[in-house]
This record gives sequence, structure tokens and C-alpha cells, in this order.
Amino acid sequence: MITAPHIKSRSDLTAMIIDFTANGGKVREFKRGFTSDWGYLRDLLQGYGYEVKIDKSFYIVRKIGEKGRPKRLGRTAAISAIDKVLVAHGHQPFMISKHEFLEARP
Repeated sequence: MITAPHIKSRSDLTAMIIDFTANGGKVREFKRGFTSDWGYLRDLLQGYGYEVKIDKSFYIVRKIGEKGRPKRLGRTAAISAIDKVLVAHGHQPFMISKHEFLEARP
């Protein structure tokens, strides 16, 4: 299923992918079993020394044992913080950076 409104057909999408890779773009790859499931991310980041929690309608992402009151983050900020940890440990980020796919942004 194509969700981007500016892409009309599967052949348009394929042409965009071919164009993107031909111009030096790299397709993002996630390892088998990698998921955005909250439990999976919590356990993965715990292995990297971070704790990830939900506090009411906010998220907390911080190093284990860090002193002081944890900063409560909105969803986008939490994903950004998780992405920084993932990238630092050789994984692909979930969010698309502002430099990628500019034509797909509103």
C-alpha cells in the first residue's frame, strides 16, 4: 500500500527508488527482527546503558544511573533521542532526517 499522496502508482515508486539509488542515495536497511515495538526498544537501549520509560503521556530517555529529575519528552523528541542512541551504536534511525526525501515533506 502506498501512503504518500504524491505517488500515484507502484511504477512511480519504483522509478523514484531507482533514481534515488542512481544518484548515490542509500536505501535504509534494518536487521532481521528489528522493530519499533516499545518493549523491544526498551530492552535494546537498556543493553546500551539507557532507560526508556513512559510517564503518563510523556516519554523518558536517559542514561541508566543519571542523577536528577528526568526530562519528559513528547513522542517526536523521544524518537529523536532514541535515534541518537541507535545511530551511535550502528543502527539505522527511525525518523527521516530533514536532508532526505525533501519532496515528501509537507
